[in-house]
Amino acid sequence: MNVQPAAVAAARGGSAEPTTLAGFVGERNGSGFIVDPRGLVVTSRHVVVDAARIDVFVPGLGRYEARLAGEDEATDLAILRLKRPPAGLPALPLGASERLRAGDWIVAVGNPFGFAQTVTAGVVSFVGRHLPHTDLGVTSDFVQISAPLNPGSSGCPVLDLDGRVVGVTTKAAADAQGISFAVPSRTLKWALAEMERAEDGVVRRGYLGIEFATSRRVDDRGEPRGGARIVRVVSGAPAEAAGIRTGDVVLAVDGIPVADAAVLHQRIVQGRPGGKIALQVLRDERVLGPIEARLSEMGQARATRLN
Repeated sequence: MNVQPAAVAAARGGSAEPTTLAGFVGERNGSGFIVDPRGLVVTSRHVVVDAARIDVFVPGLGRYEARLAGEDEATDLAILRLKRPPAGLPALPLGASERLRAGDWIVAVGNPFGFAQTVTAGVVSFVGRHLPHTDLGVTSDFVQISAPLNPGSSGCPVLDLDGRVVGVTTKAAADAQGISFAVPSRTLKWALAEMERAEDGVVRRGYLGIEFATSRRVDDRGEPRGGARIVRVVSGAPAEAAGIRTGDVVLAVDGIPVADAAVLHQRIVQGRPGGKIALQVLRDERVLGPIEARLSEMGQARATRLN
């Protein structure tokens, strides 16, 4: 397995000229990896957001200035483009995170505390862990891993034993050991396609204005019956305008059954702002719908509430 992760340094101040990766004033350091030999680098968004200058160090090839080419706030992913990429950059292949199972061995390669090309190993602890990333408690699914991560590891590749990227590290539980999280490669592939489609490289996600959780309904045999229960509807949000109520259980979206909150989350945030979705809901033991709702944009909705 030949892996060459990149070190990413982002300067907050625009005047400092670094002599080392730790030479910036107000610098943030992280990890990354080349996903396209033409000079595209994947890293964590929080490492490079609002940076005045971004430098990427590729082992054996040197340091290259880069610019932010795409970002997805919801998953903390960013794509950098090297300004003058050399020929023959070593790109890592993307694997299939949907094939991961708890107990599978994985390897993470990053730059914790500036120690370049540090390899850590662990197992997949949980597939599809949901972590809140907005003030509504809307979640994204992450791969929970046991490989130790430290400051500077954000954005490093998580590899299966075939050397394929199955995740991108994003965060670790601060007060715990062996609990870290990675964006699955399935989500990365989707985000890359959305970034390429958008003129400004920004991933825009759908927003309905609801907080929800997996329904606890069971059948006569005690088996889960599926669905996602609405626990909050934001005043003035698209869900309220469509007639969605707290307590409703969403059974299907656009005719696709909703097995749990994860399915509903994916259908909403991967929907296009301005587009419509049709919800079938259970209310007071009656099935209603389809109820049509028009999605707004996640970031704009959040900014409106803050202003």
